[in-house]
Amino acid sequence: MRITDFEKLIQQMPTDYQAFDVKFDIWNASEQFQTINNIFNKNETITISRNELLRLYWNIEEHVLKVLMWGYPTKGRGKNIDNFLKPENFNSFMDKLKELEKNKHIYLSDIQELLKTTKGLGFSTLSKILYFRRINVESFPALILDFRVINALSSGRFEDSGIDNFKNLRYDNAVQNYMSYLEFMHSLARQMK
Repeated sequence: MRITDFEKLIQQMPTDYQAFDVKFDIWNASEQFQTINNIFNKNETITISRNELLRLYWNIEEHVLKVLMWGYPTKGRGKNIDNFLKPENFNSFMDKLKELEKNKHIYLSDIQELLKTTKGLGFSTLSKILYFRRINVESFPALILDFRVINALSSGRFEDSGIDNFKNLRYDNAVQNYMSYLEFMHSLARQMK
């Protein structure tokens, strides 16, 4: 089976409407309470879609928080999100992201530096933020690379040319393989139109 076997299906998938319901009571204890309170605007539950995240840009802090809520509606496992949202970590990350965004592209070394210097920030989360902020990583638009994508690529289920380069892809080596992943996925997307 090849990914390209699903070309017509992939072209028709309404991915922009992929959405998650997020509950205020899960997020209200966050260190970023005021911005989260503004996002919910007295609603107990909000729905955040890919389409909304691809259109939002005006408030970078709110946008990043909504990306987190979309990616982790229940705040994920462990304390990573809580640690990331602590003012010293979140504000420092936001300052760095704003600086990097000025050029609308970053380098792999910037990603490694952000991960090394931001407590609670993992690569899955960072790839989601970069994707929705529409930042290029070197010469390619950022794409999400999280556990689900890693598992699909390394599963051995697909036989597309070049996918065997990802048979040993794991979360702990995802950053080192990110540029190869971007090149492969963008090549596949061009091939599938």
